[in-house]
Amino acid sequence: MLVPYSWFQILWYFYIYGFLGWCSEVAFAAIAHGKFVNRGFVNGPICSIYGFGVMSVLLVLGPLKSSFWLLFGGSVLFTSVIEYLTGWVLEKVFHDKWWDYSKRPLNIKGYVCLEFSVLWGLACVFVVDVFQPLVAKAVDLIPKKLGWVLLGTFSALWIADNIITAMEIRKLPKKLRALQAIEDSLTAISDEIGEEIYIRASDAKDRGMEVYTDVKEKGTEIAEKRAESSLMRRSELLARRSELLQRREELLGQRNIVHERIAQAFPALREGKTNGPAFTRVHEHAQRRKQLARAVKAKARELKNKAKDRS
Repeated sequence: MLVPYSWFQILWYFYIYGFLGWCSEVAFAAIAHGKFVNRGFVNGPICSIYGFGVMSVLLVLGPLKSSFWLLFGGSVLFTSVIEYLTGWVLEKVFHDKWWDYSKRPLNIKGYVCLEFSVLWGLACVFVVDVFQPLVAKAVDLIPKKLGWVLLGTFSALWIADNIITAMEIRKLPKKLRALQAIEDSLTAISDEIGEEIYIRASDAKDRGMEVYTDVKEKGTEIAEKRAESSLMRRSELLARRSELLQRREELLGQRNIVHERIAQAFPALREGKTNGPAFTRVHEHAQRRKQLARAVKAKARELKNKAKDRS
């Protein structure tokens, strides 16, 4: 037959390699950042791109396993194309890169780089030649009835996770635009307040250099009116700034686990030119919430230990 695997095998391989890919991403993040980061597009413990990627390599490049160089070269090319297209589509949708290899040598628009392409190629050779036979034997040992029940459960959860994530992701650009609009307004207000302060300082300097003449008296009267107008304008700007800060806190206070996870899982988004500041705010707010939760738990343990000591 044209496809060397049954649907039973294909689905099991997809979930196995998707889960192992998630494990490798979590391990890499733990080594790089020293903490657990739930990587991947969906919320569950699976990186679908790994499942699709490995299955594509097995189906397309499996016949080349007898030649190391053909398998390696094909894997480098194949996985690079998948990673490039995925990164390009995500950037087109969200207007920022989800990962960025621009600082690594021999990269293509930051989507792929030679270093990781070679690693993916070597990993695929290892999977096809060494690991896949073991996975195939393990899958063959799974009873068909139990296997299909588990696959049905996994598939239902995976589909639901994708739908929920996609729905929440659709809300993200709107929230990011609202946050970015607030950030832009706050910047404009700060600039205007700074300009007002500069003008008042310049007026004060000019008045100090004037001689005591009728012109000075008129100039002082005009300056006082300007000062009063400037003070009113600054009061309006400060009130507007306070409203914007409150609105920003309200938006950030509307907790969305999916948004927080994505902001943490993909640091490049926080450096993006379009939504970077908004992603940074989401991430910082989530970190403050975690720190507060840890502080509350620590205080509760402290009070509990004191109560035990007294008793």
